[in-house]
Amino acid sequence: MTEVLSLELAARTDSLILTETVLLAVINVAALSGNLLTLYSVYKNQRLRTLPNMFVISLAVSDILMSTCCMPFTVLTLFHSRWMFGERFCRFQGFEALTIGTNSLGTMGIIAVSRYFCVVRPEKYPLLFKKEKSLGYIVVVWCLALAGSVPPFFFKGGTFDFQPGKAMCLYTFESNISYTISIECFYIATPLTIITVCYVKVFRRVLRSNRVFCQENNLSQLRANVEEAKVTKTLVAVLVGFACCWLPISVMDNIDAARGEHTLPRQAYLTYSFLAYISSTINPFIYGCMNKQFRREYKVVFKKILCLCRRNTNDSSESGGRNFFTRAWSI
Repeated sequence: MTEVLSLELAARTDSLILTETVLLAVINVAALSGNLLTLYSVYKNQRLRTLPNMFVISLAVSDILMSTCCMPFTVLTLFHSRWMFGERFCRFQGFEALTIGTNSLGTMGIIAVSRYFCVVRPEKYPLLFKKEKSLGYIVVVWCLALAGSVPPFFFKGGTFDFQPGKAMCLYTFESNISYTISIECFYIATPLTIITVCYVKVFRRVLRSNRVFCQENNLSQLRANVEEAKVTKTLVAVLVGFACCWLPISVMDNIDAARGEHTLPRQAYLTYSFLAYISSTINPFIYGCMNKQFRREYKVVFKKILCLCRRNTNDSSESGGRNFFTRAWSI
């Protein structure tokens, strides 16, 4: 089946090559620029330097790594219709993709736990989520993600290989079922369970508190509760976007692992890659839609870019005019 997928990758029409390459290149540019914009917004706006946004920064860094270490090489693979970067870099790309995916889900688990303590157990939140401890949590999640991605280098039967249907290098999950099950249980099922339980309890608490504050006519507490609810909704939207991208990916990985080989059509595997990369693109758009402060910073940056473009256009037109009159005078 791998040979069939390789032939299908090489036998694409020019229009299909152009379409797939351009679409993924646009996703790549959007992912890199959007996540850099998120980091810049937090850097420029002191109000955005909050504990929840520390985890947002960690997610943005993951997405920037995905858009610089993985996406460009898939774009070039789609353009040239073959992998042309050697076996060592193939292993690196597969390792990077697995690490980033597990790290992102682990970070979302920490975000859910922090929301739980902030809203449901506020008396413990200042103790558990100080700045230094939050940085420690982020480091631990990164270390666990790295540790979970290292074992394939020592497997005899399976490692990180080029998968032509996906136009990228990934771990072949069907080659080692025990490792696949451990990844599914520890790095996917456990964080998703924690996330679900935490957010269900958070929204129950928010709804209950809103009723109480409305009955007591306590406007200050109601506003504070509404702000916490807005932050929670934004983070839940990030989670939903991530789940919409990665659940189909998990289903396809499980199908291949159960059958012991790649049996799906090339279009399904290409969708797999696009979904993985889109998950690194959507977060800045979610922040822009749901968070006023991020949206305000985005607008400021876009205005600066437009002003700079207009200034460069005016300067080039003026210099062109001066050059024209200089040439005319010399004639």
